[in-house]
Amino acid sequence: MKKIEVFDGNELRDLPVEYPVQIPRCTLYGQDRRGGQVVVPLDDELLSRHIMLLGGIGTGKTNAFYQVVSQLCRGMTDQDVMIVFDTKGDFYNAFYRKGDVVISNDSTACGPDGPDYWNLFNELEEGEDMEVAINEISKTLFAQRLKNTTQPFFPNAAKDLFGAVLTHFSRNRERFYCDNLALRQFMDAMPTPQLREMLNQHDDLRSMSSYIYDDKSGQTQGVLSELQQQVRELFVGNFKKRGTLSMRELVRRKGGRMIFVEYDLSVGETLTPIYTLLFDLAIKEALSRKKSEGNVFFLVDEFRLLPNLTHIDDAVNFGRSMGVKFMIGIQNIEQMYEVYGQARARSILSGFLTSICFRVNDASSIEYIQKLHGRNRKKEVYMASVQGRGLVENVRDANVVEDWDIQRLGIGEAIIGLPGREPFWFHFLRAK
Repeated sequence: MKKIEVFDGNELRDLPVEYPVQIPRCTLYGQDRRGGQVVVPLDDELLSRHIMLLGGIGTGKTNAFYQVVSQLCRGMTDQDVMIVFDTKGDFYNAFYRKGDVVISNDSTACGPDGPDYWNLFNELEEGEDMEVAINEISKTLFAQRLKNTTQPFFPNAAKDLFGAVLTHFSRNRERFYCDNLALRQFMDAMPTPQLREMLNQHDDLRSMSSYIYDDKSGQTQGVLSELQQQVRELFVGNFKKRGTLSMRELVRRKGGRMIFVEYDLSVGETLTPIYTLLFDLAIKEALSRKKSEGNVFFLVDEFRLLPNLTHIDDAVNFGRSMGVKFMIGIQNIEQMYEVYGQARARSILSGFLTSICFRVNDASSIEYIQKLHGRNRKKEVYMASVQGRGLVENVRDANVVEDWDIQRLGIGEAIIGLPGREPFWFHFLRAK
């Protein structure tokens, strides 16, 4: 019979390790390997170090989210706000309350007081920061086109012209409507000569008229085609309606409400730049030092569907003192590498100090989990097969979490790692 003992380093525990908490904000409810009831309390300090859930489809990530969200939303005060990226509508169906906000492309869209829609221009505030905000918005909305093109001039020029249009609208708020509907109508109907005339009204925008200097040139047609195509793809459905909602204002006001950003499955990833922009605006506002005290919870069940987040690095690394608390779900590590690149993905994930790892099947995710928990040294003691040799001791280096530990995980079973503590096995109870 073989006996294995860890004598140097951490080991995978069968029971939750003790972690000092102040006042629990929520609790993970589950069972140990013998079926006994166990709990893992999470306070504001732990939540501020962010939580990552890693696991394949159907392994139990959403149920774990439900456990946390159901408790957080009950305990929120007027100084808190929760932003949920809802990919399947499950969170809206389970947790929406009257007074919450829904930004969606269907009939569920509403503000705190009834039907309402997101207005891009309400994210812009007059002052020195408006130019920076417009540049960031334009960059985010055109990021995918810039990434996927072999001719960067055209999407770059279209991005600059889009920013110029936003600037023109913002400087003329007193003269005409500034909302998504007006923007879409303007872009649909604006002839090239009038667009040049618009640019020439502003000293700081006049130079951009060189992008569209000749109506008949291939350059002009290419730039305008790029611009109009992107606007027509993004500002559709509820996103081209007249509305008043501002993500920055909602985060600033808090009010103890939940803000649901509903992923539209009918158009797939077409609206991804809009979703990314909404979260970037929320993160930027949450990191603002002018904000009041309280918590800003970000819950993202499918993090891969929010590519190109500009401020995510700052949020996970420096948002702790600002009350920013992230909880994200990832199916596999390769998705993160594809969306953010391997170096940046690793940097982002290093900021999530609490890990809840369900079963994964791909080699990259298994390797990531193993490296996350490190190595140890084990001593194996067993009876020699040769008669008369007695007990044999063998010392070897090993992983704290082996690949078979991960492969043996059933539905709802996970390996949890808390900051600075040994990992432990945990079976989540079904959320009520």
